[in-house]
Amino acid sequence: KEAAPPLSLSYLVIGGGGAGGGDFRSGGGGAGAYRTNWNNESQGGGQASGSTKVGTAGIAYSIVVGAGGVGSDSNVGGNGGQSKFDDIISDGGGGGGEYASDSDGGNSSGSTGGSGGGGGGYDSDSGEGGSSGTYGYDGGNGDATGSQQCGGGGGGAASAGVNGSSAGTGGDGGTSLVSTITGSSVARAGGGGAGAYSGGNNAPEGGGGGAGAGVYGAYYAGNDATANTGSGGGGSSGPSQYHIGGGNAGGGDGGSGVVILRYPSEYTATYTSGVTKTSSTVGTDKVDIITATSNSSQTVTFSD
Repeated sequence: KEAAPPLSLSYLVIGGGGAGGGDFRSGGGGAGAYRTNWNNESQGGGQASGSTKVGTAGIAYSIVVGAGGVGSDSNVGGNGGQSKFDDIISDGGGGGGEYASDSDGGNSSGSTGGSGGGGGGYDSDSGEGGSSGTYGYDGGNGDATGSQQCGGGGGGAASAGVNGSSAGTGGDGGTSLVSTITGSSVARAGGGGAGAYSGGNNAPEGGGGGAGAGVYGAYYAGNDATANTGSGGGGSSGPSQYHIGGGNAGGGDGGSGVVILRYPSEYTATYTSGVTKTSSTVGTDKVDIITATSNSSQTVTFSD
């Protein structure tokens, strides 16, 4: 039998995105931490590409896909969950802040190591955006100029969330990053747009890569982020008790994370039963996209 090549492992690991805030003028959720060593592509937070990773056949490597943060009504958004491949750990993004006049001051629920969630807006106080970890960017601050009442955008993998304002980009989410690890260019890990009212930005946008856009006026719910992007959910413009016509008006859910592995076709990857994935061949490599894990005990083992 011809000897197999070294088990060179390329990865893209993104934590779950934070949910948008669910109160008045709420901040957008932050994107999950974005880590990769593929093809010299940048990591989140402006970090250079990760180092080469060589695996060993027969060793079980941990696999975890973090859940997206859950949006709630009249409260800060939930933080995203941690994703993991072996020692590559990508923390979740921070949830967006709520109404800045409430007892928490409208501050983001805080980053869990990914990008920070945006702060909530108000007419006389400004909620502070959450700070980021190494592989993400900070969330923007809510507006406090007295008329604009716009939350801050959640931080994205490629840039910080925008502070709330009436400008065309006020409250927009921070931008996503694009990877070609699957053989095509795909954007992921954008920050969620904020909720706005009155003189705020009429349509605060998500930061791309499946991020949830914020909403404007009439107390609408924030938009959910797309699953397996690690992007932040959109912030709401007001809670459900004020929503015209009833219905949910909470913050948008964050997108779940993802783990993508690329390795030589001479190897076979065997996953435990709690892993959900799709596989393809790209050139001389296999590419596995892991979209869910049932618990934190799932693994992958390679053989030649």
